[in-house]
Amino acid sequence: MYQHLFSAPDKPVLARKRYLLEAVCWVAGLTALALTDPEEKHLFSFCPMSWFWEGGCLGCGLGHAIGFLFRGMLLASWQAHPLGIPALFMLVWRVFVLLKNYLFLRSFHLT
Repeated sequence: MYQHLFSAPDKPVLARKRYLLEAVCWVAGLTALALTDPEEKHLFSFCPMSWFWEGGCLGCGLGHAIGFLFRGMLLASWQAHPLGIPALFMLVWRVFVLLKNYLFLRSFHLT
């Protein structure tokens, strides 16, 4: 009688929800990078290497580079980190693929 209440959710439905959740997280992160000022000194870094070493790791500066890109400052972006442009393209591509997969599963009525 109450078996449907306690049964495990369908795997495609979970995959579809994960696609949407990941896409929302990437868009939120990119929005945060777009709204922060990359020229200001930040109080906190998510890079644990920068907590111990002044220079940080090989990825340090990517957030600043993407922030500069959202402002159209290509030279400042390149100086912050040369891989800022490819990183932004990869993140935008990832969001596109996630939303495409989400909509593809939705088109087969796997809700």
